[in-house]
Amino acid sequence: MTPDVPQISVIIVSWNVKESLCRCLDSIFTAKYPRLEVIVLDNNSSDGTASEVKKKFAHKLKLIANRQNLGFPKAVNQGLVAAKGEYFLILNPDTRLPADFFRLCLDFARQNPGFGVMGPRFTDPDGSSQGSVFPEPTLVAAIRKYWLGDDSAYNKYTPEASHPVSVNSLSGACLFFSRSTMEKIGMLTEKVFMYFEDLDFCRRIRRAGLPVIFHPGITIIHEHGQSTAKSPDTQKYIRDAGLWYHGPFKYYLITAVIRSRQIIDKIISGKRS
Repeated sequence: MTPDVPQISVIIVSWNVKESLCRCLDSIFTAKYPRLEVIVLDNNSSDGTASEVKKKFAHKLKLIANRQNLGFPKAVNQGLVAAKGEYFLILNPDTRLPADFFRLCLDFARQNPGFGVMGPRFTDPDGSSQGSVFPEPTLVAAIRKYWLGDDSAYNKYTPEASHPVSVNSLSGACLFFSRSTMEKIGMLTEKVFMYFEDLDFCRRIRRAGLPVIFHPGITIIHEHGQSTAKSPDTQKYIRDAGLWYHGPFKYYLITAVIRSRQIIDKIISGKRS
């Protein structure tokens, strides 16, 4: 790779998260990694995100201002097409990176040349641990969580590990992978507007025989859900993505398991009150 070609391309999709995005970008550029390309894809924000990014970071990154909200995976793919790096980092705008983040990612890549995708440990802004890994959301997993009380069977969790370990799936808030991974399995699915694209991406990586790795030694701050909290359509996006990922039969079975437990809990709670 020639010195003028970026080694890592950071791809960030934003929608009405101006303040969080600026904090994220500040953390990226504070790291001062020399061979870095940053691409921000703004999905038609109404809070002045695009103009703020231009004003503060115009000479440090590439901004693609979409005229409509394309959804998360489609906008990410815009960035992947435009990116020139050997490695890609898909990053949520509500994250903040430590100064040694890029060095640690490249150290891992050099030591594990056959990895498929790697994700870090997430913490809340106050330093408390946050779920970083997805189990496969199967019917059995739903039964274990909602009827047997095993939260880690269905919810995001953080593995108790002191070294990188293989997992089922990583959160799409921070995904580090190589160009060779993308060439083997393709980009993110565009069959959903948002949600489940990270589960699908990791599933395709596993099916290609590549490991999905959680790295507990790399930690980032994740403010969690800043964009989706502002969208009135969040539940629709989750439902539509779940239908696509599972298929209608399995989706409605899982939904029945969850809803029946919720109804029973509500009845019991009502009797107690």
